[in-house]
Amino acid sequence: MGLHADGQISALVALIKDTANTIESYCKNSSLPPIPSLDSSDSHPLDSAFTSAPLGDAVRVLEGACAQLCATLARPSHTVLNRAFQFFEPTCLNVVIAFKIADILQGHPFGMHVKEIGEKAGVDHEPLGQIMRLLATKHIFREVTADCFANNRLSLQLLSSNPLVSYISFCNEINKPAWTVVEVLTNSNQGKIERSPWNKLSGFERSMFEYFEAGTVEGKNQGAQFGLGLRGWNDAVQAAAVISDFPWVRYPPGTIVNDLGGGIGTMAMELIKAFPNLQLKLQDRPDRIHQAETEVWPELLPSAIAEKRIEFKAIDFFVDSPIEGCDVYYLKNVLLNWPDEKCIQILRNIRAVLKPSACLLVHDFILQHTHRHHTQAGTPQVDSALRLKEAPEPLLPNYGAGNVHQYDLDIALMVLMNTRQRTLEEFANIAKKADLRFVKVWQTGEMAVLEFRPILQAL
Repeated sequence: MGLHADGQISALVALIKDTANTIESYCKNSSLPPIPSLDSSDSHPLDSAFTSAPLGDAVRVLEGACAQLCATLARPSHTVLNRAFQFFEPTCLNVVIAFKIADILQGHPFGMHVKEIGEKAGVDHEPLGQIMRLLATKHIFREVTADCFANNRLSLQLLSSNPLVSYISFCNEINKPAWTVVEVLTNSNQGKIERSPWNKLSGFERSMFEYFEAGTVEGKNQGAQFGLGLRGWNDAVQAAAVISDFPWVRYPPGTIVNDLGGGIGTMAMELIKAFPNLQLKLQDRPDRIHQAETEVWPELLPSAIAEKRIEFKAIDFFVDSPIEGCDVYYLKNVLLNWPDEKCIQILRNIRAVLKPSACLLVHDFILQHTHRHHTQAGTPQVDSALRLKEAPEPLLPNYGAGNVHQYDLDIALMVLMNTRQRTLEEFANIAKKADLRFVKVWQTGEMAVLEFRPILQAL
């Protein structure tokens, strides 16, 4: 006899109602204005403010429950067909970003006819109207009257002043090679960065990051677009939640934190501002460190340089060990760029300078399986500090659609560099091969922080 969804449907509806009430109550209790309609072109404090952990969890549950309820009740063929056609959404986003449609509509709350939009953008209004209507159907832009469109809460994210548009545009570079996955999906290519679908399409035989620095105009422009886009992406996934959600206050004055692979030092800058008792080191590729030391920090936080609270030093992760003597080594979104053997090499170079009292913090997305692990009677419970939180039943334990971005990113890494996101167990395994032991996990926004300490050899 097959499984029945009757109980699940009621449970999903209850989750949707409860989490929606939680979010609404949060706004009231925080003295925030009511959440505006999607049709509104006014921003809301929650659109840009950091989301608290309980609120973020409620949103993930809400997204997962809504998607699971629709998948349960709609015809399977209907659901799968809609999934297959989702490819056209990023195409449409790319068009409205390229022609700055959101910018054109600024100052026109009652909308503008697509003919006038087309004239201002220099594009044929008929296909533009088709594109706008698909996006409006997905709640990006609003069709005020027939063929007359206006901005709304979601389309405001597509203003050219928002760094997120650079990241969305870069995503188009992922979509192109994604269509070659079937052709290159062989075991012989697994883990070979230079044999990715992106390599096949571009014809470049080294990594994407090397392409950015290879001297071509196109590569340089894509690298700049990627770098700018990461600012918007970090805001969207609330990467800086690590500042409030990780217990930095446990470190005494004078604690030295080394931000490894920190680029121009965006996170290091946030740490210094939030915790002036910390001393920061910033290490990355030479060009990024030069930019940080000579341009970014002198402009944005010159006091940290004057007070010698920040030190800059270039590093090659595969050749060099980091600066010795630090108390905390912080590694954000670095290991996802490399296969296991390269990650182990990076971690061993860090381990070589890790004093017994020091720790390594890996800040990254942590994948969860889609099956739920049920502890059997009599089996010891696993400490919650050693595992990720699971979504309430009947949701998938990884929150399903509520956490889908990290699984999309996992495929993007496969397409671009033949690499991948990792589960907590996979992180612990590669760390163990570098003589590092897993200690604890903290969930921070959409990502998590894994703490590792050196495995000390018995005398």
